[in-house]
Amino acid sequence: MHKKDIKSYKNAFLIAIIYFIAGALWIVLSDVAVALIVEKAEDITAIQTYKGWFFIFTTTIGLFLLSYYFFHTMYINYAKNIEESKAFLKTKEELSESKETIKFSQTELSRHGKLLNTIINGLPEAIFAKNLDGNYILFNNGASDMLNIFPDEILGRGDEILFAQKEAANIQEEEQKLLYHKKIITREEIHIVNKQERAFLTTRGVLLDNDDEVFGIFGIVRDITEQKEYEKFLLDSKEKFYKLSHINHVTALPNRLSLSEFLSEKCTKNLPFSLILFDLDEFKIVNDSYGHRFGDKLLLEIANTLKELFGSSVFIACIGGDEFAIVIDSNNIDVITILMRKLHATLNNPFKIEMTDVYITASSGVCSYPDDVKNVDELYQAADTAMYNAKKLGKNRFSFYDAKFKKEAITYTKMVTNLKHAIGKDELELYYQAQNSATSGKIIGTEALLRWKHDGKMIPPSIFIPLAEKSGLIIEVGNFVLKSGFEMAQKWHHQGVFDGRVSINVSIRQLTHLDFLKTLKELLFESGCKASWVELEITESYILENPKLAIALLEELKELGFNISMDDFGTGYSSLSYLKNLPIDKLKIDRSFVTNIQNEPKNQIIVKTIIFLAKELGIHILAEGVETQEEQEFLLQNGIDSIQGFYYHKPVCAKEMESLMLG
Repeated sequence: MHKKDIKSYKNAFLIAIIYFIAGALWIVLSDVAVALIVEKAEDITAIQTYKGWFFIFTTTIGLFLLSYYFFHTMYINYAKNIEESKAFLKTKEELSESKETIKFSQTELSRHGKLLNTIINGLPEAIFAKNLDGNYILFNNGASDMLNIFPDEILGRGDEILFAQKEAANIQEEEQKLLYHKKIITREEIHIVNKQERAFLTTRGVLLDNDDEVFGIFGIVRDITEQKEYEKFLLDSKEKFYKLSHINHVTALPNRLSLSEFLSEKCTKNLPFSLILFDLDEFKIVNDSYGHRFGDKLLLEIANTLKELFGSSVFIACIGGDEFAIVIDSNNIDVITILMRKLHATLNNPFKIEMTDVYITASSGVCSYPDDVKNVDELYQAADTAMYNAKKLGKNRFSFYDAKFKKEAITYTKMVTNLKHAIGKDELELYYQAQNSATSGKIIGTEALLRWKHDGKMIPPSIFIPLAEKSGLIIEVGNFVLKSGFEMAQKWHHQGVFDGRVSINVSIRQLTHLDFLKTLKELLFESGCKASWVELEITESYILENPKLAIALLEELKELGFNISMDDFGTGYSSLSYLKNLPIDKLKIDRSFVTNIQNEPKNQIIVKTIIFLAKELGIHILAEGVETQEEQEFLLQNGIDSIQGFYYHKPVCAKEMESLMLG
């Protein structure tokens, strides 16, 4: 039997015994008391009845109290057991839930651990952590790959295994400062890894717990060696590009772009300064005579001379070819004049290049800011205009800018524009001047001469031809002359009006143009003109510039069927040595030798010599600019073949020329 059941049995038995004894005592004692107290028998019966009800009443109350105690105790125990059961069940559920929570937390913790481990070890950066003793407690795969060491080899150990003793000591010293100041720092560092110098971007900081207590150091390191090399490459490339775009490669001086940037900055400061532009006179002759390498050495010597003359505080630039620029922080005319005289005196001294003394002169233009101009563009233009004026004055000199130069420049620009429009507006027209036989006076040829009629006025060729040459319009103008001349030659020959040749001047710019021969062939085809009906006039100066090239071109023109004449013969340096090899048909004696020849003994000798040479070489000889009978008679007496000039005919329009031919 259960221990608790035995106790219940004993308790119930004890209560029964007590009840039995109390009831027996009540009966015996109550009966004795009644017998002693009551005398009458009938009273004893009534009292016995009352005694019985009293017993029942008292036992009922006792039984109630006893039952209440029993059931109350049983209820309390039952309630207690229920509460305990509920508490037990709740604890059991909580325990179950706690187990699930712990299991879930463990799973999540495992996932987060794996996630964190994957991220840390998947990053290319080196990530590490150290305890307060300086030993590694974290060393990811990035660090392992970067330093070529396995994590197991470094964990629990310090920097001495990775770096040289001195370098490791420096790292430890820096980390002690971090621990003291509790900072996070990022900086670039250089370390020797695998015997190679590498660049790293390193972030170091302290590790703090929940109580802000330091328990270690962390670090994130990125190898930026390739990045630094690329940056260096970019910087080097930028420097090279800057030099290419800002430095003149011959003189090592700043170039035009550098000058523009420098002047723009100067103008923003609104302080007075002067710009000097100068270029070397006849520098082309040096290049042609000695070669471009020689010319480059001369430019370098001039650059060095300028730096010595003006010092390092003055901005000096070589802005193209043989043109230089100097910027001086002054606009005082007297100061600039002294400097310019000193400059030109220095340049007048010979430069020794490859054991050769070279004499060179320069033309300079000076413009001041803000007195003369208000911006960079005007500054360039004004200084260039002043330099051009110095050249017009005879070269080897300098000129200050004058407002009238601007008016001249505007006039020039306007004339260039008008000349450009003149081609399309039929303002250009060919006039013709007859070439007559010296003996018979018959017209045997005619020279085409260009005329420009603008706004009802005739503009002299001496003005617009140089204008066309300088502006580059000479190609377009020259093609117009060729086209018109070919068409007129075809017309006159087709109509039987004229059986001679039309002489057409060809400029140096046309002759050196790459498409010149192609243009000639196209114009001949379009006009229907034969090359044999045309005589092309070239100047002596063109032949002297490059004799071999000129002879080759003239031979090609001869093969096409053109006759060739040399204009202005005798005005160049010397073409006599080439005369025998030139494939030319005619020589034209320049008018400067013909005018008033009867009173010029020296000119007479020159003309006689030219005629003699031409005759001996089998070349037709023509004198131009003949205006008087005396000139005509002298030339005729000395065997001239043909004459062109006012003595016979002045230049006339095509219609009048036809009348002269028919007459």
